[in-house]
Amino acid sequence: MSDTKSAAGPAVSKDKPKENRQKRRPAEEQRRALLDAATQMLLTSGPDGISLRKLAKEAGLTTMAIYTQYGGKDGLLHALYEEAFLRLALKQEAVPNDGDPLIWLRSLGRAYRAFALENPAYFALIIRITEPQAADAQQGNPQQPTPAREIAAQRSFQSLLSAITACQEADILRTDVPTQEIADALWAVVNGLTSLEMAGYYSTVEDAENRFALTAGILIEGFFSKNYRILQEQNLSP
Repeated sequence: MSDTKSAAGPAVSKDKPKENRQKRRPAEEQRRALLDAATQMLLTSGPDGISLRKLAKEAGLTTMAIYTQYGGKDGLLHALYEEAFLRLALKQEAVPNDGDPLIWLRSLGRAYRAFALENPAYFALIIRITEPQAADAQQGNPQQPTPAREIAAQRSFQSLLSAITACQEADILRTDVPTQEIADALWAVVNGLTSLEMAGYYSTVEDAENRFALTAGILIEGFFSKNYRILQEQNLSP
């Protein structure tokens, strides 16, 4: 028997993972990537243009995984709208409330505009909800919920209602006008101004900012209470 040791080195385990093996993205990162890609596809091609196979490839998933999570295209579309309003809610809730409800209210308007600029695809999804409907749909059951009517129930809308309520309790805004009606007016104006900006209506960002501040400011002042108006006039008098 030979005492010569084998020249071969120690055996390498086949189970040892390769150092350069591509790491799987976290589930939340995959979800956001999938929804972001689906949003872009929806905006460019419409609902019929969404391909689950293409989305799966971009997100590094299988088509079956998307079906399992969302149940198909309709479930994915619903998830897109939920994601849009969730991101808006998080943006609104990040606005500080330092004790001055009027500053809080104005800041919420600016946060809405910032959300649109940072998330143009998701903002466009929200705008789709307010697109005109056919006459027969408009004249249907007024109690029947529609996507547009459900906006006020969204988490993001609650921040606006809370700020308006705080202004009314501080006698800054009128209390003879329901909170919901003030919120509807403010949301309509802020939404409209932001939509014009996103559509390229203003020639510069500065023009958009100035028009936003002017128009939203005038609307808020229109809801000032009598006592707050008097206080403002006294502060402005020489």
